[in-house]
Amino acid sequence: MKFELHCHSWYSKGKKITWEAIMSPEQIVRNLKKKGFTGVAITDHDTIDNWKDAKKAAKKHDFVFIPGLEVTSKSGHILGLGLNEDVKSGLTIEETVERIREQGGISIAPHPFDLRNEGIGREFTKCDAAEVFNSLLLSRLENGKSSKMIRKSGIPGVGGSDAHCPGMLGMTVNHIEADDVDGVLRQIKKGKVRVDGRYTPVPVVVSWARERMRWSYDDIVKYVDKNYSAPKAAFSKFMLKRFVNSDSVLWDGLGYFSVGVSVLYSAIKSVRR
Repeated sequence: MKFELHCHSWYSKGKKITWEAIMSPEQIVRNLKKKGFTGVAITDHDTIDNWKDAKKAAKKHDFVFIPGLEVTSKSGHILGLGLNEDVKSGLTIEETVERIREQGGISIAPHPFDLRNEGIGREFTKCDAAEVFNSLLLSRLENGKSSKMIRKSGIPGVGGSDAHCPGMLGMTVNHIEADDVDGVLRQIKKGKVRVDGRYTPVPVVVSWARERMRWSYDDIVKYVDKNYSAPKAAFSKFMLKRFVNSDSVLWDGLGYFSVGVSVLYSAIKSVRR
């Protein structure tokens, strides 16, 4: 059985760029069903608003829906799977994990060593499982570190596409011998998960960035006008307009350049540690 354990619907919202993800729960379920998946955990940021739509779509398509959430703890992001209600953000790791377990769910440390420091780092051992592979960590070195340290720790490992658009869905597959939510949770706890991960292609990431900025255009302009100096605001709005209105492959080139810089930064950071 194939499961997607980390993805986001359009209910996930950001602060500077309003639209984090650009697909509905129905699109997620339908897309994964076509790709031969058995089930999905839609783990939106600090909200369970997708659950109603996702449950309806899962029933319609005969699909397993795992109620999930990506909680922002004081130290970083934590996934909760198999939940029946919301988990408050801003708690400590210990409190967040406890709230998840009280509901009979399991806690997973996603992208523990990502460059943006949104993971919980070495404290991943406080969770029930952790991501040994995340498709959006394009610099690759973070995944290598995660895989090595998680397997050494002995806690179960899973994978996550961290999908925010249709093209990202199913990039990482979790092969789990289960056909319902309880079965999935039991197998994860036992470490009975085979992860097959691929990196999201850079052009897909660039296309996603363009589309979410199109959706968030007015909000971005308001933010820039409010927080930037006049010259900086003018340049930012000029570049924003150029980006959202152009499908030139030159933007893909900039994407590859950014990945290269990330790889270099990650390598330097690893050496310093």
